[in-house]
Amino acid sequence: MDHAYSLDQLLSLVDEKIELGKQLVLLLQPIQDIDGVTKLQRKIRQEMVFLKKLQKSKKVKLEQLSCSNLRHLGAMVDCALRPGVVAVCKIFHIDDESKLVIDVIHDHGKTWTKVIARNPKSLSALSSGNASYGARSILDQAEDYLECSKLYPCMYQPPKVIFEFVSGIEESLSKKLTAIGVVVKGDILPDTCHSLSDESSLSQSSNDEEDSTDDSQPTMLQEMSQCIEEHPEITTLNLDVTTMMAYISNMTNGHCHYKFKQEVLTQQCEWEAERPVKPILEKIFAGKSLVCCRTAWDNFEKIVNTLGGEMEKKRMAELKNMVQIYPDDYAGEDDFPRQNLKVRGHVRLRSRIIFNFGHRIKAITVSANEGFVRAAHQQGVTYAAFIHESRALTEGKEPTAVKISS
Repeated sequence: MDHAYSLDQLLSLVDEKIELGKQLVLLLQPIQDIDGVTKLQRKIRQEMVFLKKLQKSKKVKLEQLSCSNLRHLGAMVDCALRPGVVAVCKIFHIDDESKLVIDVIHDHGKTWTKVIARNPKSLSALSSGNASYGARSILDQAEDYLECSKLYPCMYQPPKVIFEFVSGIEESLSKKLTAIGVVVKGDILPDTCHSLSDESSLSQSSNDEEDSTDDSQPTMLQEMSQCIEEHPEITTLNLDVTTMMAYISNMTNGHCHYKFKQEVLTQQCEWEAERPVKPILEKIFAGKSLVCCRTAWDNFEKIVNTLGGEMEKKRMAELKNMVQIYPDDYAGEDDFPRQNLKVRGHVRLRSRIIFNFGHRIKAITVSANEGFVRAAHQQGVTYAAFIHESRALTEGKEPTAVKISS
């Protein structure tokens, strides 16, 4: 096939692809903080290493250039540069043995996009069964995406799945994808006849999208808090221990003008004077059903009885009349991802119990525990959560603090 090209022409094509790789890496520099972008850059550099080896060997075949993954990676870069992207190359587990890499996640996690740069005729042939044993069609991949999206809902709804076809897609295959629930983007092309002779082009493009076996960890977490006002359909709030403490603390109830011996308390007082937390909580509590699990309430009550002052204990009693307390195992068992959330680092057992309870009852969990939400996200588990600033109990430490004039 390469007889029409001289060696110099093939080497020139290699140079062009290497230059393209450099440009793609540079284009991603401004958005390196987005989860997975450094991983995408690494994939591009790996392709460049392969091309440089070809360049050095002086033994270049056109098929080798056709198998380069750079076209697909370039399309992913185009998607990653769009507004609203929160992650790329994100790994999710379907079960103990299977995992899936989602190309691009955007719209606060509500939309998953797969980028496909393969030849439209090859895609249709593979989906019609004209391929070697074990080859997975785009319909198989669509089923994986849809199954995985149900395991990782965003605001209790499976993310919308979009398949974006850079080179277009034939009409019949587009209709099949739409019928199973995938949103198709790209040029819709007329159908062509497919035969077993297409297998060569199928195998040639097999590197176009990588298997979902990359187990590297994400480097960044995008903000997970969702504005409660944007989701009026969710009427139940699950209160974490940190939220109940912030609600009843003397600091958030008019006593924030103190300089404590503990620097962290003084810092929180300064923040409270600038950004009061209780008005925020009262606003989001309005018109909502407030609940918590037994573990949350028992831990909260123990902390207040040990460290709280008289006014804080009185507010705890008032809060108890506002909150419905349920058993930890209320509403059944956790789903697969949350059952397997590993307790380590910021993922503590108490927090896992509390957040999983909120997920099962389809509530928004209100918490100051941003560390847990971030750590869980790094394990591929997301929660519907409203995160606020932390506030400690302070009434018991006020006698040894210096009061500052407001």
